Amino acid sequence: MEHAASKEYVKVPKQEYDLLKEVYRTVKRQAFLVRIDEAERNLAAGKTKSMTVDDFVDSV
Repeated sequence: MEHAASKEYVKVPKQEYDLLKEVYRTVKRQAFLVRIDEAERNLAAGKTKSMTVDDFVDSV
């Protein structure tokens, strides 16, 4: 699958840029917290996997 690169630029005012940057950080933080919450629920429910170190290294 090819990706097309574009050399077009858009001017964004500083205030809007700062707002977009903060929104991006907030969304990333929330997604991370959701993943942690899911992991904690899975651990509490006993939904864990067991594997050897070699299998883990091979899967990475």
